[in-house]
Amino acid sequence: MILLHKLHKSFGHQTLLKEASFHCPQNARVALVGNNGTGKTTLLNILCGFDKEFEGDIIKPKELRLGYLPQIVNQDPKPTLLEETLTGAKRLNTIMAERHAILHDMAAGVFSEALYDRYDYVEGQFNALNGYRVEEDARDLLRGFGFKDTQFDQPVTQLSGGWRMRVELAKMLLDEPNFLILDEPTNHLDLPSIEWFQSYLKKFQGTILFVSHDKDLLNHLATHVLHLRSGKLTAYTGNFDAFLEAFTLKQTQNEQASKNLQQQYTHIEQFVNRFRAKPSKARQVQSRLKTLAKIQALEDSIEFENMDDTMMLALQNPKPSGKEVLKVDHLAIGYAQPLVKNLTFTVHRGQRIAILGANGLGKSTLLKSFLGKIPALSGTATFGHNVSIGYFAQEHLEGLKEGVSVFENIQRAAPAMPEMQARRLLAMLGLRGDAVFKPIRVLSGGEKNRTALACLLATQPNTLFLDEPTNHLDLSACEILANALADFSGTVFFVSHNKAFIETVATHILYLKEKGPMRLEEVCDFQER
Repeated sequence: MILLHKLHKSFGHQTLLKEASFHCPQNARVALVGNNGTGKTTLLNILCGFDKEFEGDIIKPKELRLGYLPQIVNQDPKPTLLEETLTGAKRLNTIMAERHAILHDMAAGVFSEALYDRYDYVEGQFNALNGYRVEEDARDLLRGFGFKDTQFDQPVTQLSGGWRMRVELAKMLLDEPNFLILDEPTNHLDLPSIEWFQSYLKKFQGTILFVSHDKDLLNHLATHVLHLRSGKLTAYTGNFDAFLEAFTLKQTQNEQASKNLQQQYTHIEQFVNRFRAKPSKARQVQSRLKTLAKIQALEDSIEFENMDDTMMLALQNPKPSGKEVLKVDHLAIGYAQPLVKNLTFTVHRGQRIAILGANGLGKSTLLKSFLGKIPALSGTATFGHNVSIGYFAQEHLEGLKEGVSVFENIQRAAPAMPEMQARRLLAMLGLRGDAVFKPIRVLSGGEKNRTALACLLATQPNTLFLDEPTNHLDLSACEILANALADFSGTVFFVSHNKAFIETVATHILYLKEKGPMRLEEVCDFQER
């Protein structure tokens, strides 16, 4: 389908792509993997035409119809769900705009043979793209994704993150693509939605190139893995586990080859050192010196690739709160209609509460209601003595200033923090060297996530409210964050759909349901409910 030939892309002193080449097989499901900040989203932006500042060639077939699912939902949607979905028919909307202009001219009395010929062509394109039934197609897609007809005229902004991601998917499919580019497609989706989405993608008639840190999706969907490291692309056949096996074998072989070369080097070096001063051995010494240079060059050519994340996080133990952190009494939250009601429980210091439930039941709304960002419909949520709060929003850009650097953002969050301490915190989160001076707008999703975490932790709160904290993080980074939170002496409230993360972090679960009582439950082993 798409051929990448010697792509080169740099940002400042960092080279993201260096003569990167790859031919994407037709109808393949290709997982693009690599550590945060290596350039995965940059490569997707180049393929989609959003980034045109690069060297090299991209060869696309004429029949290619590209569909792109971004990491972040549209922040400025049309007034209603149906109107926003219709914006996805990009090819048709372009034709419709020209068709409308021509009809406007005709209605105003403008007549010419060229105008009529153009109208015939545009009308043919309009019919070919099913222009007369596009609204019904949009409704059918929305119904397929679980929306009800009564929601079509409702504001998109009232939907949860998971449902808004379904809107983005419906928009993408309305344009009838045959090549999908998906950037973290399961972010914000609940567990049942993720399973449904996997099933849908397996049935898709076309090619898929996707970035994900969801190991389950990587294993169930991928037929090929494309590893981006040090600006180069290496292709593997099979799913993510097959890639890890091949990658580990390659590393083992490289290590053995390096060990053999080192042994040869040491043996020859001993000969050179022993006979360097003897004129009778001069020719042999010179020959062996040339051999040493060749061995050194061979050893330098062996690549050792590190799949481990550079994040090493240890949370400081903050000043403790009182024993009772949050007392919830007959709380009802929501908007015009309550999403959650009659909620009563008490959270004690050191508890880590996982808030679970299907998309749209109010998990993020509940967090915001605890914090007073959304007023409660009834009841109370009262914090205890000496509680200091840190909030990580689902859309983590909510707390970041895009026009300034990573380091300036952490200075804004904690002005009193010494520079060396701030740099140390950023380094623990994998943001080192010149990376701390990058403006937020050019960062990858994972780097933005880490910056937001750094800004939160810089204030040293003893009570954390985290809404999908693992979105955009690499697999190893998710594990590192989970272990750090498990060792945290304060209190944690969090929303997540990452099973492994929940198992590691949660001491208690609050499961939101459409019907029936909701209560805080202590857990030993997490099981999907």
